[in-house]
Amino acid sequence: MAQLTDTQLREAVSSSSLGRYEIVKMALNWILVNKYNEEFKKLPQTELINKTLNDVITGVATLEKIEELRKKIKEN
Repeated sequence: MAQLTDTQLREAVSSSSLGRYEIVKMALNWILVNKYNEEFKKLPQTELINKTLNDVITGVATLEKIEELRKKIKEN
């Protein structure tokens, strides 16, 4: 999926049905389950935040996907 621009990201967060706090919670959980993922490890902090928020807003990071990755982590 394409990265959203900063303006698009701000608009998407403010108009999301999830609510700002739920978006932040999902973003933090998404980072936690992906902390060993090379794609996430190499990103500077600002890019990591933008990518994570983009993933949450665009539906790449869902509650189901986060839970699935948590289970995989526990199995290892």
